[in-house]
Amino acid sequence: MRKLFQNPASAVACAISLLTFAQSSGAQDASASFGKPYVTVNGQAQSNARAEMLLREQMARGSVDSAELRQGVREALINQALMTQEARKAKLDANPLLQAQMELAQQNVLAQAWQQQVLSEAPVKEEDLKAEYERQMARMADKDYLLRHLLVAQEATAKLLQEKVQSGTKMADLAKEYSLDAQSRERGGMTDWVNAADLASALAESVKAAGKGKLLSKPVKTDAGWHVLQVEDVRAFKAPAFADTKAQLVNIVARLALDARLKTLRQQAKIQ
Repeated sequence: MRKLFQNPASAVACAISLLTFAQSSGAQDASASFGKPYVTVNGQAQSNARAEMLLREQMARGSVDSAELRQGVREALINQALMTQEARKAKLDANPLLQAQMELAQQNVLAQAWQQQVLSEAPVKEEDLKAEYERQMARMADKDYLLRHLLVAQEATAKLLQEKVQSGTKMADLAKEYSLDAQSRERGGMTDWVNAADLASALAESVKAAGKGKLLSKPVKTDAGWHVLQVEDVRAFKAPAFADTKAQLVNIVARLALDARLKTLRQQAKIQ
């Protein structure tokens, strides 16, 4: 099940994240002191920059800057430094898988920084948002559906669960035990309202044919797996106001821009 707006298929994560917060007003003012020690543990300095990142991470999650928060950051740095020192003494950093994990973490931070730079060089324009809004509205179908479903990996399992539902077992109970869809599993398999355009084509066709209150006659196969599905409710699609969708639109337009830049890089790269 997808969101109201279909995001372009891409492995690129949108860089509207903690990096935006980290590069916000005031970051440059303190840059001169970032290299200085915030706390020293067994002769090993933990820089102001590390403390600043931990502080900003907490503030981005809603914490308020305070003496208590800064003391918590200090304690966290001390604990991390002590554990890291012990890990190095135990030569854990020689483990090739841990080395790869650390390299991937660094690679991910740099990739996100690049994404942020790309977006800052070409900020999303209002006209781009309006154009994307029109494109999204044009592709929407005329019906929204409220669905209850079970997602499993194997057809045989799906058929068995289908038979259980048909014989009177509550789909909500089966969903909590069997469904692979983490988003709906704890809600008894219930999805959010979803437009037909945002359903996989096989699901959309089956849902339209089934009608309100009906269990689909047989499991449906999609790329995600096998679905046992019931149509809980149907309503006419009502286009949301442009202003109410701007946050989603910003993400979509940003992802499109990043996808375009990445496509160019891939075309220019020598990949063996």
